[in-house]
Amino acid sequence: MKLLRLLFLLLLLGTISASPPPAAVAGKKEAYKHYFKGAFFYGEERFQSALGHFRQAYSAVPEEFNFALSLGLCLSRVGKAKEGLSIISKGEQSFSERDPEFAKKRALKFFIEGMIYLYGEQYHQAIPLIKTSIRLQEEVKKNQTLSIFYNALGYAQLMDQGKNAHRKNRLGSHLHVHRRDMLKSRDNFAQALLFDGYNQKAKHNYKVLSDSLALEQDVRMGSLSEEDFDTIEIHPTYGNLPYNASKLKKFTEYDEIVFLLDISGSMVMEKVTCKDQTRFQVMKETALYMLEQMDPNVKVGIGTIGGDCGTVPRLWIPVGSRSRKDLKYDLEFLVPDGTTPLLNILQETPSLFSKSSGKNRSIFFISDGANICRAGGVDICEWSEGLTRKNITLNVLTFLYASLANTNAFAEYTCLAENTDGEILYMDINRCKLMPFNFNLVHSCRPEIPEFRRVDCWGPAVKNLWGIFLE
Repeated sequence: MKLLRLLFLLLLLGTISASPPPAAVAGKKEAYKHYFKGAFFYGEERFQSALGHFRQAYSAVPEEFNFALSLGLCLSRVGKAKEGLSIISKGEQSFSERDPEFAKKRALKFFIEGMIYLYGEQYHQAIPLIKTSIRLQEEVKKNQTLSIFYNALGYAQLMDQGKNAHRKNRLGSHLHVHRRDMLKSRDNFAQALLFDGYNQKAKHNYKVLSDSLALEQDVRMGSLSEEDFDTIEIHPTYGNLPYNASKLKKFTEYDEIVFLLDISGSMVMEKVTCKDQTRFQVMKETALYMLEQMDPNVKVGIGTIGGDCGTVPRLWIPVGSRSRKDLKYDLEFLVPDGTTPLLNILQETPSLFSKSSGKNRSIFFISDGANICRAGGVDICEWSEGLTRKNITLNVLTFLYASLANTNAFAEYTCLAENTDGEILYMDINRCKLMPFNFNLVHSCRPEIPEFRRVDCWGPAVKNLWGIFLE
């Protein structure tokens, strides 16, 4: 009898690793697994496969607006635009003006609705919606997003040729477009480049129209998108950092930061190919580099994830309790240990922050795996929602690729970051660069104008007529 009681107690504490019960599987994490799979297939333009996963994610958590937007847009790609618009309209009902992201969500809502009409070739309906999204996005002031919006607007204006559509003659199926419409679209592609000089679709569209109209490409490139910088930086002390380690500086801009470091065995067994060093070594140097980059007033703590589901962390240092010099020493002599009992440790990590609720706080999590512990059947995605109420953002750096083989891990990373307004980076081990990971619906909406050339279908008297040739 005593043995049974002891086993029961151990199960409650999550110190015995076992498969989750059905109730845990049916939670939000399962929805995020479908969301990740849907994103994967959508990125490969396998829209029918993506649709099934987006439906399951949305059915499980219909109040998650990203799920509604993803499903709505995917429906438009398989010819079900009306259903897609209906789902987005339902999602809008959950908006609150008290939400700090209210303006951002409204801009996104109008833009995705516009894209649904655009993909349905109803350009006259797409244009006013995209214009509204631009007006709202200007309040948010995010240049890369505005660039994408302007590119979509230019495309919709160029393709909006009304009854002049799909004329077919000896040249094949094409649209007729006048010079004035081309100039209008070109102006919007130029505006897109002013906001993001590395928007490749906008750059292509602007060049095609400039060449067709025999106009000089005189647009002044605006702010460059950080994701496209290829500058190679070699740190004098930490030679195993990714080449674009400067990206990490923005993750140091908090009042309090806790490094949550995965010290499991796989971090030593697997190498970062381009550096010929273990993931563990790259992780240590990354943490040391970030520590060096932080403002001296930032309070720092460290927690480690290793051993098994009942292992006491090797490092468990509350923010501000040790000097920077001591923290560097702790990191330098850190050694690997065991598996990845993520959720058990993650649930306790908020205790490493100060008691001040007004502080801007972050957990910076570096890992190459997914949670392996039951933790009392807690759903990691549901649990993560409570971090926002504690003013904690969770940012992730992973050594895993975003592939179906890593669905479990990326489902966890995605909900941890999205639910706390954090970000996910992954290490490209071949190019030695940090790359952003997120299924960004907006980034997938970058239409490129089709083949374009001058035509004389209306006779030699009409000199300003071009044809857009359709597939």
